[in-house]
Amino acid sequence: MKHIVTYCAILMLALAACRKDDKSVFDQPADARINQALSQYQQVLTAAPNGWEARITTGTGSIFNFHFKFNDANRVVTYADIDTITASTPRESSYRLKALQQPSLIFDTYTYLHMLADPDGAVNGGDYGSGLQSDFEFAIDTVTADSIHLTGRFNKTAVTLYKATPEQEAAWQNGAWRRTLDFQYLGSILQYFKRLSWGSNAYDISINNDQHTITFIWVDSGGNLQRVTAAFYYTSQGLFLPTPFTNGGVTISSITSTGWNPGTRTLSIKINGGTSGTIAGAAKPAQVDLDAPRRWWDYAAQQQNGYWISVNGFHVNGVDDAYHVRSIPNFYFMLFWPAYGRQSNITYDLLGYVTVQGNSLSLDFGAATLPPTFTADGRVIFQLFGTLGDVPPEAAGAFANTNTQMTEARGFYLVQTSATTYDMVSAKDALAWITWEY
Repeated sequence: MKHIVTYCAILMLALAACRKDDKSVFDQPADARINQALSQYQQVLTAAPNGWEARITTGTGSIFNFHFKFNDANRVVTYADIDTITASTPRESSYRLKALQQPSLIFDTYTYLHMLADPDGAVNGGDYGSGLQSDFEFAIDTVTADSIHLTGRFNKTAVTLYKATPEQEAAWQNGAWRRTLDFQYLGSILQYFKRLSWGSNAYDISINNDQHTITFIWVDSGGNLQRVTAAFYYTSQGLFLPTPFTNGGVTISSITSTGWNPGTRTLSIKINGGTSGTIAGAAKPAQVDLDAPRRWWDYAAQQQNGYWISVNGFHVNGVDDAYHVRSIPNFYFMLFWPAYGRQSNITYDLLGYVTVQGNSLSLDFGAATLPPTFTADGRVIFQLFGTLGDVPPEAAGAFANTNTQMTEARGFYLVQTSATTYDMVSAKDALAWITWEY
C-alpha cells in the first residue's frame, strides 16, 4: 500500500510540473499555420511562368492531358485534349485554395475538368450518373517548386502537376495539340469500316475518343474473329498506347497523324513514328467473319420468343436514325424476330415496331421477310414477304424506307461487338448499318 501511495505522489508531482511548464510546440495557432500554407501553395501555383502540365487518369481508366495557368486573382486558364475545341480554345474559370480535412485545390466554376466528372454521359461518353468518375476538388498531398501532387476528394483521381516549359505551353497555343486530335475526324468517315493500313498490314479499327480506347479487329489464320481494345492517351505528337498492341510480328505503340484530307476523308499516319500509312473508310471488313450472319440469326432463333432489338434504326450516310423511326408516335424499339410465324408453309421472320400503348408495350405492325439467304462470303440477304398489321399513316415513310434498306440486294455483313450485340452493315457500300442487341 505504501508503494502505491508513493507512485501516486510521484505521478501528481510530474503532472503538476507539466502544467507549470506547458508550452505549445508550434509558434503560431493552427488557423494561422493553415493560412500560411495556403498562401505558400498559391505562390507556387502562380509562380510558374508557363503554367502547369497534368495527365489525369479517370476512374474509368481514360487518360487526358491538361494545361493550367493560375494567377493570383484566383483565376485559371485551362486547355485539355478532350476534343479539338478544348485543345485549342483556352477556358478561364475560378479556383480557390481551402482548408478542408487537409489543404485543397478546388476548381469552383465549370471548366474542362468538370466535363470529365459531369454525371451526364452525353457530355463525356461515360455512364449516366457518374460520367468518367473524375474530380474537380483535390486534396493537396505534396508541393515542390516544380510539381504538385493531388488526390481527388470524391473519386480519388490521382493528378500530378508539372511546371511547364515554354515549348509545352506553346504546343497548346500554336495548335500542335489541336492537330494531334485529327483522330477525331475519323467520325467524319461515312463508311462503317475504318481501315488502318500500312505496308502489308491491315486492321479494322474503332476509336472511342470519349473513353480513350482503340479497338483492333481482325480474323486470325484459324478463321477466328479477334478484337483487342487498348487504352491510349494523346501527346503533342500523337496517339500513344501505354500497353502496345501486339499480334504476331506486329507491334503498335504509337500512331501519329500527318494530316487529314477532308476531300477523301482519309487520315495519313505514321506507325511508331516511322512507317507511313492511312486510316480510311472501307466498303467491307478487312477480313470477313464468315459465320457471323448465321451466328446472329441462330442466337435469337434458339431462344424461346427470342428477338433482337434496335432503338435507333438505321444509320445512313453519317445520319443517325436516317429514316426517322424514332418519330413514329409512341415508338419504343424495332425488333427482328427470327422464325416469328408460318404462312403458306413458309416460316417467316419479322421486322417489327414496338410502341407504348397505355402502360404496356404493343407490337401492332411490321414487315415479314422470307427465310434469309446466308452466302458463302459472309453476307445475309433478306427478301420481303409481306406486311403484318396495319401501318399507321404517321409511320408509313419510316416503314417503307427501312424495308427498302433491309432488302437491299447485296445484303449485310454482321460484326459481333459483344456476346449479345451485333452491327449489321450494308454490303453494298458500308454507308448504312443498324445495331442489334439482345
